[in-house]
Amino acid sequence: DLSDGRVGSWTNEELIGYTKRESHLLVANEWDPFSHDKLKLSGRTLDGKKIPLDPQHTSPQLLFVTTLRDPLDRLLSAYLFFGAGESPSDFGVWIRRNIGRLPKYRIGEKGAFRCNIARYNVIVWRYSGGNLEHPVSTPSSQQQETQFPLPMTDGKLWRDPFESAIRALSQQDLILPMDIMSKEEGQEAMRRLLGWGKVAIKEGKGKGDRESGHIVTTGKIQNSNAREYLNEEEYRFLWDANWLDNILVLWCRAVFLARLHCNDI
Repeated sequence: DLSDGRVGSWTNEELIGYTKRESHLLVANEWDPFSHDKLKLSGRTLDGKKIPLDPQHTSPQLLFVTTLRDPLDRLLSAYLFFGAGESPSDFGVWIRRNIGRLPKYRIGEKGAFRCNIARYNVIVWRYSGGNLEHPVSTPSSQQQETQFPLPMTDGKLWRDPFESAIRALSQQDLILPMDIMSKEEGQEAMRRLLGWGKVAIKEGKGKGDRESGHIVTTGKIQNSNAREYLNEEEYRFLWDANWLDNILVLWCRAVFLARLHCNDI
C-alpha cells in the first residue's frame, strides 16, 4: 500500500506510534519531500542546533540515512522504469507530461505522486521540504513536443530552497552515493553507523548493475547510463537543467569519502 514508503507525509506522532507497534525500526520515504520537522526526533534542528530529547525515551531517536544518485542517471532510470519507453525521442515527452501533472500533487495523497520523479533538481525539491517550484510551461509553436522542458533559471525561486536543502542534507547521519553504496566503502559506512556486522546484496534477490550499486528487484534490466543513452547535446542540456542537484551530489560524495578516509574530519 506504499504506506511505509511515504513516511515523509506522516506526522511525528504517527511515526512514533509506528515504531511502537512494529517489530522493525526501518522506515522509508520514497515519494514525498523530507519533512524538516522529523529532525526533532534526532535532537536537532535544520540550522544544526541541538534540542533536548524526551528524557523518558517514549519516542525514538532517529538516524537519517539517504542515498543520492547521479541526477541524469536517476531521471533516465525513472523514465525507463515507469515510462516503459525505450526511445530517446520519447524521453522529453515523458518528462513534460509528468511535469504538467505537478499541480495535482499533494503530499500524502495518491493522486499524481509519481510525477515528482520527472522533476529537474529533485534532490533540492525533496530536501527543501518540497519548496522548490517547477514552473509548468506550455510549449511554444516553435518547440517540438519531444524537446525537454526549459529549466528554471530565476534565482528568486531556487536560492532559498537550495540553501534549505543544503542544511537538511547536513543534518543527515549518513549520505551514501549510490555508485559507492554496494562497494566496500559504502558497506563500511553502514557498519560504523548502524552496527551491521554484514552488509551484502544477496545473490538472487536483485539484478542489475552491481558495480554502480543500482540493483533492480523487479522488471526488466535497463541501461540507465545517461552518457551512453543521450547524445552530447541532450546530455549537456539536462546536466545544465539539473545543475543544482549535480552540485549537491558532488559535494555529498566528497564529504562521504573524506569522512570515511580522513581521521581528522
